[in-house]
Amino acid sequence: MILIYPISEMPKVIRKSYELDADVFEKLRNFYEMNKDMRHHKAVICQNGKPVFCLGYVKNRAVNVDPDNPRVQMKLSNFWHYSVEDEGIDYSYVDRYQMVLYESLEEYSYHTARLIRKHNPDLVVAFTDPYARFFFEESDKLLIAQSEEELFAAHPELKQLRTLRGKTEIRWDVQGVFTGNVSSIEIMTSMYWLKREFYYGPENPDKVFYLIKQPVKENGITALVSNVMGIIGMLRARRPDFIPVVDLGVANDPNQFTGMSGEDVWGMFFKQVSPYSLQEVYNSQHVVLDQNSNLNMNPYLTEFVFSNQRAELKYGKELQYTDEVQAYIDKKLEAVFPAEKKRILAVVVRGSDYLAPSVAKYVPHGITAEETLEKAIDYVREKQFDYVLLATEDQSYLDLFQNSELKDRLLYVEQDRIDYTKEENHNKLLIEIYGREKKDPYKRTLDYICVLEAVTRCDALLANVTCGVVTYALGRNPGYEFVDVRKI
Repeated sequence: MILIYPISEMPKVIRKSYELDADVFEKLRNFYEMNKDMRHHKAVICQNGKPVFCLGYVKNRAVNVDPDNPRVQMKLSNFWHYSVEDEGIDYSYVDRYQMVLYESLEEYSYHTARLIRKHNPDLVVAFTDPYARFFFEESDKLLIAQSEEELFAAHPELKQLRTLRGKTEIRWDVQGVFTGNVSSIEIMTSMYWLKREFYYGPENPDKVFYLIKQPVKENGITALVSNVMGIIGMLRARRPDFIPVVDLGVANDPNQFTGMSGEDVWGMFFKQVSPYSLQEVYNSQHVVLDQNSNLNMNPYLTEFVFSNQRAELKYGKELQYTDEVQAYIDKKLEAVFPAEKKRILAVVVRGSDYLAPSVAKYVPHGITAEETLEKAIDYVREKQFDYVLLATEDQSYLDLFQNSELKDRLLYVEQDRIDYTKEENHNKLLIEIYGREKKDPYKRTLDYICVLEAVTRCDALLANVTCGVVTYALGRNPGYEFVDVRKI
């Protein structure tokens, strides 16, 4: 993002200067894109040859989260290529409001304000930043003030308008999306989330593909499923004419499944989510590439994920395992479940790195393993379950249940489990421990998938906390007798 700085911050050595005009942000943006080593230098902007302010580049970064934390996944990219002449902009988010009130004038607020003015001249645009007067002429629909207090004192009628507030500071704020208090990058993303269209070849001229192509990073299999299914759910709701396709193969993406090979992680375990292969898509005329990491700043996806739409999302025909993976699941679970139909309670006990101090502040907290065991015993007695299927990655939790009165009713999938009572595992992420032990990640993931599918084949669900297994189970299972999950 390019910000305005007062002339008092003019560099002693001026390396770049521009005469003020309507396209000065675009000119400097193009310069910074081509000259990465110059991004730490401010440019001086002159009016009639006299310096009036400076422009400078800052990295897009949410101030309230740690972008390097694997639980956050909040590394944001830049918008390099855009123009006021762009077509196909999605205005439906800003069209909900009668006024857009920007905190300050900077690259994204300036560009989106120009687009909004062009799209709907009757929508009020306001800035609480005097620098806006360098770029806009004030009118009854374009207002500029020193502060909100000054703005509403001069125009009290504006208080009655549905107002979208755009702030310069990038802050990941779910509630803000629902209340109209967002960052200017979110307004920008809401407009441009469909604009990265590519021509890969002459095929399928009558179809538009939405290519979900993202780095995997530290994500596990349930996070991948949740992310992909969430995006597909959003597309169904907003653009049902788009055909979703998944390619989770990104170069230089260090992940637990493929290392740095760039192989498609989705294709390792799942069939394609549409009838079209990646080869067909990469030879098609209209392919929209998703905004990658900036999906975190897409208000539409935030609304979907954190609303009843997401809670009601079912993993339907789009989520199918490859034939090889499905055969592995069926064979492994045949040895777990009794041959005759029995009533089975699934019990999910998540612990391990959810308890690590470096992770705990990012995840929900539920009841203890001992409390979960007590509830499982009560349910077995009250609702007459024949068996309990335990899903846990923590060896100590399996030991707890094996030494309880449920031991003769206990079912579980054989998998690598971690003993978090060992000192070397304290405050370590699962991915760190797995990497240290250097066990086959593909085999480990197959066994974990078997755990996921085993939970979905039970009659009811008890879990000590919301986690990936629970999200998967609720998306996959057509209907449990009951669900008892802490902090869901």
